[in-house]
Amino acid sequence: MTELKRVEKYFSQKPGFWFFQILGWIFMVITDVIQMYDKLQTTAQIYIWILSLSVCFSLTLVLRKLYRYFYNRKKSAYFHFLVLIPISTLVSTFIWILLKDIGSIFIQGGGFGCIPDMLRQNYTLHNFTLRVLNFSWVLLAWSFLYFAIKFWMDLLETKENYEKASLLAQKSQLQMLRYQLNPHFLFNCLNSIQALIYSNPEHADKMINELADFLRYTLNDSDKLFLKLKDEILNTEKYLSIEKTRFPERLQYHINVTEEASQVEVIAFLLQPFVENAIKHGFKSFNEKLIINIDCTYSNGTLSIKIENTGKWVENKESGGTGIRNIFNRLNNAYPGKHSINIDKGENSVRINIDIFS
Repeated sequence: MTELKRVEKYFSQKPGFWFFQILGWIFMVITDVIQMYDKLQTTAQIYIWILSLSVCFSLTLVLRKLYRYFYNRKKSAYFHFLVLIPISTLVSTFIWILLKDIGSIFIQGGGFGCIPDMLRQNYTLHNFTLRVLNFSWVLLAWSFLYFAIKFWMDLLETKENYEKASLLAQKSQLQMLRYQLNPHFLFNCLNSIQALIYSNPEHADKMINELADFLRYTLNDSDKLFLKLKDEILNTEKYLSIEKTRFPERLQYHINVTEEASQVEVIAFLLQPFVENAIKHGFKSFNEKLIINIDCTYSNGTLSIKIENTGKWVENKESGGTGIRNIFNRLNNAYPGKHSINIDKGENSVRINIDIFS
């Protein structure tokens, strides 16, 4: 089982240098064999071909160390592509040709005495320039691919780190919302329960159960960032029911959720801050009965949530509207470019329109 996990971990990792190196050289060898098949007729020619590929392969490993050295020093892309790669490719190509020529002499039965004749014959300016141009494209292509893949892998790693940081930030915001229970709300609930114990024990018992359910929801599934909308609605109903028990004559609410909408997953604690804000400031800004309407529908891949209440929108200057602001941030992180949120601030009503696109 341990070995299986080790294999799964290995294959789940991003491909590294050796993956691309071996894959590239397999392609290189197959292509070279197809192109040079007619020229590889003798044993000497095959040995020279193997020697040439071996030297080139070894040079790419040297170039890797050189490129990695400068890359780790955060040199600019202009330096890599306009200075480092051209110079390194020319020098490496010269070494490649020289070692190949010297090796060919010994493979064909010659000795050190044949080297001066080979240099005079093959290393004239014209001949050498043509050979460099003919050979250099391999190392040049390898070098460009090395940096292209390197930049690409770093970009993926940066994106992955950003997504991890964003996920941690969302979890932190969610935890803050879970444990940011308004002390006044809890204090008022306990006072209401105390008053109801003697005057209306049944309502007191109901309120205790609803408060317990509401608090349990803030602790359950603490690591889940997304929950079905029906669970969010259930928690909101618990909260509203508690407030309804406290203010039976002053609060009225209606919730309408279609079956399709109830199954859609949304970020946890999406509705709670808006409903809490409506109750907290609705009573302060509106002397008549506070009416809250929640309507959720799903059509053509769009989840539409509308939260409307009587009263006026009141900016929370004391806390800066932390809960509402967190919801805006979490929506931006969870649905980048795939959501819209509008707040209509009327004379005697406030309406929140949230659309989430799939």
